[in-house]
Amino acid sequence: MLKVFLVDDEMPARAELRYLLEQFSDVAVVGEAASGVEALERIPEASPDAVFLDIHLHDRDGLDVAEEIMETCDPPPIVIFASAYQVHAVRAFETEAVDYIVKPFSEQRLEKTVNRLRKLLNKQASAAVEQRIASLLQNVLGESGQQPKRIPVERNGKILLISPDEIYFATVEGRYAMIYTESDNFATSFTLQELECKLPVHQFYRTHRAYLVNLTKTAELVPWFHGCVHLIMQDHRRSEIPVSRSSVKEVKRLLGF
Repeated sequence: MLKVFLVDDEMPARAELRYLLEQFSDVAVVGEAASGVEALERIPEASPDAVFLDIHLHDRDGLDVAEEIMETCDPPPIVIFASAYQVHAVRAFETEAVDYIVKPFSEQRLEKTVNRLRKLLNKQASAAVEQRIASLLQNVLGESGQQPKRIPVERNGKILLISPDEIYFATVEGRYAMIYTESDNFATSFTLQELECKLPVHQFYRTHRAYLVNLTKTAELVPWFHGCVHLIMQDHRRSEIPVSRSSVKEVKRLLGF
């Protein structure tokens, strides 16, 4: 079953969405909240696969609530924003939401959203084999405290093992981390936090809540707005990685500035 949680401060809107979602045989509404505060209290307990979240809540900005959900839930649920206005769509996707639906809801549009959720969750389920391999690798290390020499990743249904030195950076896509190398990218079954624990601490640094960077693969440090900086990587894409304002000082220190 696809477990979903509804957050909207208008009861009729929640009732309408619940009714439409319950028409799908594989969808179960496991909870509701009428405010941002209530949502942050109840969602961790309900452990939903997805959250339908209204952007305009009476007590909190729904976008801020989404960011807290992503930071406090491990693994975080998939977020779908709902709003009467299209204007916030761009900022909504910046919070790693996977969809944005506009009120009033239509059955056809909601079906597309549910299909998207099914595909994402099926992909996560297929990654279970990868997680099993990771566990076996960890067991082989025993209690030595060593970190695995290679990281299991997925490509076209196959499990590959790559060296940490091949990784340029990792970022969050959906619930799990996506690893980027010199010219390729690979899915994993790890959250970004789990991946961070598996990589050498002297080499990898969390520059931003959504990015983990191999500092030995950085090429440039570029000043950005409001005291932030961006890192330019050495890969052929010249990938640009944000550094949160709170991490700027430490990143500069680690890079020898």
